[in-house]
Amino acid sequence: MVQDNKRSALAINRRRILQAMGAAGIVGAAGCLSDDNGNGDDGNGNGDDGNGNGDDGTPDVSPGEDIDFEDIIEGGTLRAAVGANVDSFDPPYSSDTTSTMAQGFIYESLLANDSEGNLYPWLAESYELVETNDVDRTDYEPYMRTVTAGEDGALDVEEQILITHEEDAGAEEGEEVRILTTTEAPDAIADGVFGMHYRYDLEEGVMFHNGEEMTSADVVASYRRYENSQVSAQTYDSVLHVEADGDYTVHIYAQIPDAEGERELPGAVVIPEEHADLPDGGLDPREGVTPIGTGPYELEEFEDEQYFVVTKNENYWVEEKGIHSKEWFDGPDAYPDGPVIDEIDVDIVPDNATRSAALQNDEIDITYGLNAETLDDFNRSEDFFVAGVETGGYEYFQYPVHVEPWDDQRLRQAVNHLVPRQSIVDNVLAGFGRPAWTSLPELAAGSGTTDAEALEEELRPMNEYDPERAEELLEEVVDDLGLDTPIEIQLEVNADNDDRVRMTELVAEAMEQTGYFETTIETYEWNTYVGRVLDPEYAQEGHIACIGLSGTFNPHSFCEALHHQSNHGQCCNLQGVGTDELDEMMDGARYGTDVAEDPDLRRERYDEIWHALAEYSASSITHFDLATGVTNTDVRGFSMWPFNEGIFSFALYSPTEEQVIYLERDE
Repeated sequence: MVQDNKRSALAINRRRILQAMGAAGIVGAAGCLSDDNGNGDDGNGNGDDGNGNGDDGTPDVSPGEDIDFEDIIEGGTLRAAVGANVDSFDPPYSSDTTSTMAQGFIYESLLANDSEGNLYPWLAESYELVETNDVDRTDYEPYMRTVTAGEDGALDVEEQILITHEEDAGAEEGEEVRILTTTEAPDAIADGVFGMHYRYDLEEGVMFHNGEEMTSADVVASYRRYENSQVSAQTYDSVLHVEADGDYTVHIYAQIPDAEGERELPGAVVIPEEHADLPDGGLDPREGVTPIGTGPYELEEFEDEQYFVVTKNENYWVEEKGIHSKEWFDGPDAYPDGPVIDEIDVDIVPDNATRSAALQNDEIDITYGLNAETLDDFNRSEDFFVAGVETGGYEYFQYPVHVEPWDDQRLRQAVNHLVPRQSIVDNVLAGFGRPAWTSLPELAAGSGTTDAEALEEELRPMNEYDPERAEELLEEVVDDLGLDTPIEIQLEVNADNDDRVRMTELVAEAMEQTGYFETTIETYEWNTYVGRVLDPEYAQEGHIACIGLSGTFNPHSFCEALHHQSNHGQCCNLQGVGTDELDEMMDGARYGTDVAEDPDLRRERYDEIWHALAEYSASSITHFDLATGVTNTDVRGFSMWPFNEGIFSFALYSPTEEQVIYLERDE
């Protein structure tokens, strides 16, 4: 394929991209991205050494390509490939990246983000914070009802439990437990007991794919579907109640003041009311139900494990209203009123090498998640375009904290010192990443720490590769516990991610070299692996799991998902890690009038959490990925979103950043 000389990619050094992100106020400076002269600049203005790398050997990657909207060509079919099957099209019953990515074609939410995390009304025409009350969860006691705990303290309740009385936590079989459910919540609200109240006035005339108009009843029903689902813990850790007010107004109440309430409360995607009460996971073509949303594309075909096809929604509401109807949009007249590509054909190709070959053989136009070595080859080629930004996620190992001897944090700290983070980035990822000396990506650092540079300076010694310190800790814990060595341990990882497998092999090798461990590595197909590690029983099997987390713009997502006890069995606390004290610390950084009204206090509390998690060492965060997508030169205007699950929905059409792609070729 010949190079398109009209391409106007912003060829700047990757380090400078990240610096620019910080300068734009998205995040604080992390402090590890400077080159020798301390500013990330190569001195010649472009950071290019002429062979596709910066002067420090790291790859040059642009965040995206600028285009002239006057040149946009409408129509065509975009051929894509993804690395895993779509586990489910049912949003509350899926937590893997590919499923969320596929759902992004179909469904929309009340608000939209830009890549800095700023919020814009979307299905909501407008929204406002109506009221904040200084309440805590004990204020709901008069509205609670009592149930009897069953085996292992389980509560047999059909409704979504919102709050369990703090004095009844950990109840044993036969003991009474006071709870507040979705049934009692309206009574509390009627008496003015709630934390926050947001009002959302909906866009009128927004049509679902089935031709029915979206109303407030659909929004309320959508939240009902999230009750007792796979993601209920993340939804109902804040939501108290959702109610309709006429056809076009929705009120959402928070349990207590929530520093992330504006972002988190309206997070559900909107589905038609008729789908709200389907069986768990039933909103899926494999169950005979075609997913229906308000999004710009409709699901046309789905062949399990093989492919899916989405086609343009000819009645897309934005095209009917015009994007300039949004008060916040100030883009040029030529910016389109919807995505311009007619059809997206997505092949499911787990093997990275096969996806890479398909791109090289012009069988597909775009893919992502390629191995670092292959990615480097594409980045050096004139026939392809690689876009990348530091992702809002990371890779991590998580230890079986409830299985001896891993319940001793000294053992976990020792292995953490055997994780060669810099070597992983340099030798496995070919520079497409950044070592994780803290648990906080740059993208969320603005609200997640008082000083990212100082935080890294303090925590880096606890996370550096240091076999001597590891052996000191190992000798101590082996002697104290009287352990027989070598300690047998199995590390587990998904087989269809070569970089992750190599990373696991490096860690296993480092453990074996101490003489204290005998390791084995087991690999699994992705969806099998996800089901395995999210099974609550996994925590008792005594294995070390390696997987990745895709977070959000909310710093809370980078501590709570892995370490809050309420997330055990949900994304992404695989080993049931956490303590009551850690839960209290995390809750205290997000919830309450004090942190909701004082961002500096919130940052201080997160700093305490990052230190506590480093000491606890339940998880070893290895690196922050550079999220990358690769296209051929037929695709124009491609830019990368910091979360893989949004790669296509962002690239195809995102007015918050005047982003759109089109195809420049003969069909």
